Amino acid sequence: MEIWEEIPSHLEKCALCIGKFDGFHKGHRVLIDEAKDTGYPVACLTFLFGHGQMIDDREKKRRIAESLGVDFYIEVEAGPKIFSMTPEVFIKDVVSEKLRAKHIIVGEDFRFGRDRSGDITTLSEYEARYGYVLHAVPKLKDGGKDISSSRIREHILAGQMEDVKRLLCRAYTMEGIVKDGNHIGRDLGFPTANLSVEKERITPPYGVYVTDVRIEDRVYNGIGNLGVKPTVGSDNAPGLEVHIFDYEGDLYGKRISVGLESFLRKEKRFDDLKKLHAQIEEDIRRAKSRRL
Repeated sequence: MEIWEEIPSHLEKCALCIGKFDGFHKGHRVLIDEAKDTGYPVACLTFLFGHGQMIDDREKKRRIAESLGVDFYIEVEAGPKIFSMTPEVFIKDVVSEKLRAKHIIVGEDFRFGRDRSGDITTLSEYEARYGYVLHAVPKLKDGGKDISSSRIREHILAGQMEDVKRLLCRAYTMEGIVKDGNHIGRDLGFPTANLSVEKERITPPYGVYVTDVRIEDRVYNGIGNLGVKPTVGSDNAPGLEVHIFDYEGDLYGKRISVGLESFLRKEKRFDDLKKLHAQIEEDIRRAKSRRL
């Protein structure tokens, strides 16, 4: 996949998908599949916003796009340079002349151009003039409601990870380099891998989760505590510590990916480590029972 951090001056003729693509959820995947069906290379034009917490960070979005079969991935900073264009100027200068789109694939609620004045009607009006075919894809629904990134964020904030997984077609993941911790888990007999919380991403509720942990090319079951570990201190930075079932080895300095499969319980402070140990044993029992 070729990655562009600005609008290229001249791209190969393509089928162009346009949007934020935060999460690359089920609805986004329908757009990309529609683009692939045209027979043209698939280009994805996505906008980067400097505010708000995202479902996935920039690097994760790139990896997902490539896994979905995108050939050209174009990132554009959301700002006056692109959003001040009139709809026709955007179509002519960006979509037609630079990106050479022969097919444009967008959701039916897509808006673009100055003051968001362009929509699918605008794109349809200019089809013949600029030589592309418009594909306006209806919103995909789940349970009678539109699938959207904002809806998925609401599920994440509520800890409804099964709903998140269904709409994303994958578990919500937290990734990073394993860092040294306070070794409390190891001392209790439950060694953990510790990750920092990514501030630019939306954070689920603090608590204990059933997890899948990807280490290189293998996936292991486990449980993870997301939060500030109140039992062992009052000023801990937010983090994710994961106890990985049936794994032995040193993970310090290695990158791992942790999928939050389901929420078990809220994070809480225990009076002593003995009570914490008993609760961890119960958490592990419940986590394993959910996989039977």
